[in-house]
Amino acid sequence: MLNGRIPDFLRDGWRLFLFVSTLQLLVLYGCANRDRDAAAAYLKARSALRTGDFRQSLAMAREGLRRWPEGDWGWQFRLVCAEDLIVMSREKEARALLETAGVPVDASLQARLKMDRARVALSPEAERAKLMREALQTALAARDTALVCALRLRMGDFAASFAEAWKYDQAALADAEHEHDPYLLAWSRLDLGFRLARVSRFDEAIPYLDQSIESARQCGAKSLLGITLGDLGWCYLMLGDIDRAQDAVTRAEALTAQIGLRDTQHRWLGQLGNIYMVRGDLDRAAAYQEHAAKLAQEVGNEAWLAIAFTNLADISLQRGDWATALSFNTRALEIKRRLGDEWSLAYSELIAARIDMQAKRYEGAKRSYQAVIEQAPQAHAPDTLWQAYGGLALLYKETGRPAQAEAQYRKAIATIDREWDKLRSDDWKTTFLAPSVLIGFFQDYVDFLIEQDQTEKALEVAESSRARVLNQRLEHRGAEPPDFRIGRLLTAAREAHTVILCYWLGGSSQARSSVWMIASGRLSRFDLPRGTEIAGLVQKYADIVTHGGDPLAGHAGVSAALYNAVLGPVAKLIPLGSSVIVVPDGALYQLNFETLVAPGPRPHYWIEDAAIATAPSLRALTGDGRKAVRTPKLLLLGDPVLTGQDFPPLPHVKKEIAAIAEQFPAANRDIITGAAATPEQYAKAAPASFTDIHFATHATANRESPLNSAIILSHQGESFKLYARDVADVPLTADLVTVSACTSAGAKAYAGEGLMGFAWAFLQAGAQNVIASLWDLDDARSVDIMHGLYAGMAAGQSPARALRSAKLTLLHSGSSGRLPYYWGPLEVFTRRIAR
Repeated sequence: MLNGRIPDFLRDGWRLFLFVSTLQLLVLYGCANRDRDAAAAYLKARSALRTGDFRQSLAMAREGLRRWPEGDWGWQFRLVCAEDLIVMSREKEARALLETAGVPVDASLQARLKMDRARVALSPEAERAKLMREALQTALAARDTALVCALRLRMGDFAASFAEAWKYDQAALADAEHEHDPYLLAWSRLDLGFRLARVSRFDEAIPYLDQSIESARQCGAKSLLGITLGDLGWCYLMLGDIDRAQDAVTRAEALTAQIGLRDTQHRWLGQLGNIYMVRGDLDRAAAYQEHAAKLAQEVGNEAWLAIAFTNLADISLQRGDWATALSFNTRALEIKRRLGDEWSLAYSELIAARIDMQAKRYEGAKRSYQAVIEQAPQAHAPDTLWQAYGGLALLYKETGRPAQAEAQYRKAIATIDREWDKLRSDDWKTTFLAPSVLIGFFQDYVDFLIEQDQTEKALEVAESSRARVLNQRLEHRGAEPPDFRIGRLLTAAREAHTVILCYWLGGSSQARSSVWMIASGRLSRFDLPRGTEIAGLVQKYADIVTHGGDPLAGHAGVSAALYNAVLGPVAKLIPLGSSVIVVPDGALYQLNFETLVAPGPRPHYWIEDAAIATAPSLRALTGDGRKAVRTPKLLLLGDPVLTGQDFPPLPHVKKEIAAIAEQFPAANRDIITGAAATPEQYAKAAPASFTDIHFATHATANRESPLNSAIILSHQGESFKLYARDVADVPLTADLVTVSACTSAGAKAYAGEGLMGFAWAFLQAGAQNVIASLWDLDDARSVDIMHGLYAGMAAGQSPARALRSAKLTLLHSGSSGRLPYYWGPLEVFTRRIAR
């Protein structure tokens, strides 16, 4: 019986039990605290690695490794340290860290260790690929989806073909979507975009890269953002959108420099060099390429060092220094052949052929060009292929073999056409020929045909490069024939008593430009000065006119030089009072030919001698003979409710609307103004049923993306802009669309497409004529011009002649309106050959 007292042996045992239990609890509590602290430190280091704060991540991981050096926590921090060091191009340190004795217990950590060892191993690629595959199998067994995703992305880099790499990347994207991880989503989409770009499918790559940027920004992944921006800029460059390319690559280079991603930064330095090369600024191009080479050498990236050497060879060649070019290219070839870099080797072989051409070593050049023609398709390098065809054409031309030369020119153009046809978006088709190296093939071919006295064939080749997307869309709508026939055009122009002037500005390698004249059923061609000379004169004259200068009262030197440059050979062949259609090229898109000063005893503007319209291409022109008589019917949108300082009220817009409306019976006009004049109201008004459509409001010209230029209307929710790309998709049958707003014709002209903006968009939609402005339109003078325009058309004049009459009234008024600044911005863009 215990009598309420605990025996001593039991009391001592209880104390021991309490002591042991308390000790166990303390140990467990200490372990829990230890694990919690380690986990928190690890997550911070890992997060900094993902956001691209590599120095900060490395410092935190090293501190974690110091505090928790043993077991799997030690391996967690060790692997983060190694991954930081790898991206900072410190592979030797990473390799030493990963060679630490022992392996982690956790299967996922084992997979990560194999992956990182494969990334820094000095062994052949096949052995590294085997180690990476083992890591993938280990991660799959561990069911670590996030790690499986990363490993599949890295396996894509070892893939033997595009199809195999694409399969890995698609599986990785599915993993990332399963994990709902924005970092892995950004990485997967970046890889998919890069794979497409590597096989020259640049337009298909862009949507993936855009999505990658969105995901990278969502999770703050600066390293992925810097890489993706650079790849996006590369795609823009290859698609001809040089301005967007420069913006994207500049931001990519700055970001990668900021976070210390040096093994990527040198790529973007080199890409900026390429952009300046395209722009013709060889000094800046060389400076960027030299910086890229220096950085690539410092981080030990031989593949990109060789690419920088190749680009420096190209620049040296363009400077005429073929000895330096040879030195750079020899070094590039040695590295690429040793590394087996087939992707970029073909371009170095192309440079070697050009060097031989410079040295007149024609047989060596021929062998090199033919080798490139064999290699380029396997390297998915169509840009290199068409350059090789063009180089071989030049070789045959210089060695007196014109038939072989023409065959190679045709192959070069056919290759360019195939790549253009592959593009899925018209946005990229419009920019594709913009780089000088591309339109240069057409310029070389045209110049060659002129030398061979093939005047008509030269015009056909020049014409094949114009308004490509516009012509394709019109053809699909049945609005123009599928082929261009000069005979049909000669007949239509003769029947309409119209003169057509078709211009072609030579590139940097051509000593001349050309104008073809179609008049009285005949085709003639005349030499003009170099394209660069004409462009310089246009710029000087435009500065005079758009700043309110008076070309008749001064500036005689520039005025006379420009007139002689573009009209000198043909002016006396054009009867006074003629209808003239001008098909411009290059810088001439920014010139209203009406404002040219005709020299003589009484200098005067050319508008007094001719009724002038502009056409995007010869193929787009149709005859006027079968034009059906239609009852004039007006759709007018204008005088919207304007808000904000960007779009101030237009004091004279109500007068303009009234002056136009009075030319149409009330039953034949639909005038939408004020709050009702919203963007969506345009399509709702059934514009296809109107002969005349007029906009009286502000407009904005988007130079970066011309089809995002907008007509400003009243707000409907957040929407108040009617975009050029939207009106292009609304079919029209209008005789005339007038956009009475500033710079509505377009802010940018592209080689291969011409001036892009509302004139292009409404012509594409089906309008026969579009009146739009090349520069700012004066609101007060617009009232008088529009009144005269519509009165003249009501009296039976064509839009070109009616607009000319209205302008001449202003020109002869004796007021400040006589200056071309006031009457010159409006221009008729036409698809119709009319009297």
